[in-house]
Amino acid sequence: MLLTGCLLTAGSVVMPVAGAAADTPPGWTASGIDRDRGHHGPPKGWERGGKRTVDYVALGDSYAAGFGGGAVLDACGRTAEGYPALLDALPRIELDADVTCGGATASTTPPAPPAGPVDLPEQIAALQAAGSIDRDTDLVTLTIGGNDVRFTDVVAACAGAELPATCEPALAAAQANAETALAPQVRQSLEQLRILAPRAELVLVGYPHLFDSAGVPGLLTAEAAGLFNAGTDALNAVLAAQLPDRRSAYVDVVDEFAGHGVGSADPWIIFERGPFDLHPNATGYRDGYLAAITADVDLHPGSGHPCRGRR
Repeated sequence: MLLTGCLLTAGSVVMPVAGAAADTPPGWTASGIDRDRGHHGPPKGWERGGKRTVDYVALGDSYAAGFGGGAVLDACGRTAEGYPALLDALPRIELDADVTCGGATASTTPPAPPAGPVDLPEQIAALQAAGSIDRDTDLVTLTIGGNDVRFTDVVAACAGAELPATCEPALAAAQANAETALAPQVRQSLEQLRILAPRAELVLVGYPHLFDSAGVPGLLTAEAAGLFNAGTDALNAVLAAQLPDRRSAYVDVVDEFAGHGVGSADPWIIFERGPFDLHPNATGYRDGYLAAITADVDLHPGSGHPCRGRR
């Protein structure tokens, strides 16, 4: 069980966080939502000079929170290199709330916060309770599902100098879980977000291939790496199929991460046998996630540029 002041990573690994608050994470209100960051001065939705800003909220797991990208900022594992923070740094993007949390799943799973992570239903409820998502919200991003299919358990089942007999059954079980349990929960959450933010672009962001196709000496054979990456493709396909409408986009990050998996000459995925393992590094979040989102999504709807999503 994760105790208050600890961080639950995407692999359900418990790690203490130095200086974590005893009751609520730094920067969060008691309801579990990030404190308002941008409603000082001009009215919401506008910046000085009268230019329209994009009001943005972010949800999801550790891949959305930026875990592995730099110094951990709070008990949910968010960093300044997560793609919500990187998008917020762009002109005219205003991150109104970031409720991403390492360890989050698409459905509510025990233990409840603060003993456990803030799962997606609780993230949505926190946004709604705080009034941080409404008809004026322009952009909503979400990455979710890796914890539901137990990424790290599948890696363990596929690890070894030779392909273990446990690998393919573990991948099959993960895919069955994605299709039968994860898919309807993601669809329901996206439909709920659409009701709460009827004008927003809903952006569902996928997962990269974690491993180089040649495998990782001492960890995964080339065959095991290929099977795991194919499993990631299957998960991404399930997620992409849950988009509720034409104002929603799926962003595939596989191409951006190509050649940068664990075992490559220039990895953007961390594998140091430490708490950040199997998460992107700062380069991965910036040149992988941010690059894919900015290439595929019209971040200023109504400006005359159609959405460019690879759907």
